[in-house]
Amino acid sequence: MAEATEAQIRALAALEKLWNDGDVGPALQRKVKEIYPDAKTNDDVFGPVVAPLKAENEKLAAKLAKLEEDRAAERKEREDAAMKRSLDEALTEARQKYNLTEEGFEKMVARMKETGNYGDAEAAAAWVASKTPPAPAAGPSWKPQSMNLFGSKKFDESMRELHESPFDYMDNQLAEFVSDPDKYVRETLGV
Repeated sequence: MAEATEAQIRALAALEKLWNDGDVGPALQRKVKEIYPDAKTNDDVFGPVVAPLKAENEKLAAKLAKLEEDRAAERKEREDAAMKRSLDEALTEARQKYNLTEEGFEKMVARMKETGNYGDAEAAAAWVASKTPPAPAAGPSWKPQSMNLFGSKKFDESMRELHESPFDYMDNQLAEFVSDPDKYVRETLGV
């Protein structure tokens, strides 16, 4: 047999390179199989070995896709729950900070819906508080309404004690205060 020429060597090398190329190889092998039906392509040689591996790989890919889908659903659930919890916390904090009544709270939520700003409950609460007029004061609060200076208007035994023995009066008042401070403040200051 005659030796191969440089052109034949190059043609064979190019054919081998194209035969195993990922893009061109399968089309070239099909074409050769059409021309020479007895030719052995890569599918003929490796197909029986690779087929079970491909089937297992497809099963694993489907299983992995299902796991990823489940994880994404769980993650979305957790994020939604966290967002709801943080929204509830923000609403509660804003309500407490601005001392909103039930009606004020409803106005705050309505304002958030109206503006579409669900991230800033405090701004909505501040808006409601700024739009709510202050409650009118009950009667004039700048002067005493009923002054009982030194027990002169209505007789009070403790006022007599104040005039006769200021130190005993002080001791008695302090003892009364220590026994129940809230009651003492309520009775003394009328709060």
